Amino acid sequence: MSFNPEKRIKVLIVSLPGMMQNIIRESFVKRVDVDLVGIACGGLSAIKMIGRYLPDLIVINSNLPETETSELINWLKNEHPQILSVALGETSHQVNQAAFAGADYVLRSYSLPDQLNRLMGSLNKNLGLESE
Repeated sequence: MSFNPEKRIKVLIVSLPGMMQNIIRESFVKRVDVDLVGIACGGLSAIKMIGRYLPDLIVINSNLPETETSELINWLKNEHPQILSVALGETSHQVNQAAFAGADYVLRSYSLPDQLNRLMGSLNKNLGLESE
């Protein structure tokens, strides 16, 4: 199987500005299977961008205010259940909170590049974005 260049995963990143936002962004812009549709700096801007771009995947960094991550995941599950969510957590508390809120995937921030590559490969297969 190989990647079908006509089908790309639309990704929206939700993260406060800073080094981690840059790392997440760079992890996606290097990928040929991703169309990075935007970066939102909080839940409200994410909701507006979701309506505009209808991404396939939303990556939510744990550097948002504590309840904002959970509220965004809950809103997403109610309003756009077809959109997959990946929550990045630095602490066990953040990871547990995101999982409890219903994130489809929860990754540790410090292992982002390796886990992200595995996850994206799995998503390409599951979303039918690979060609025979």
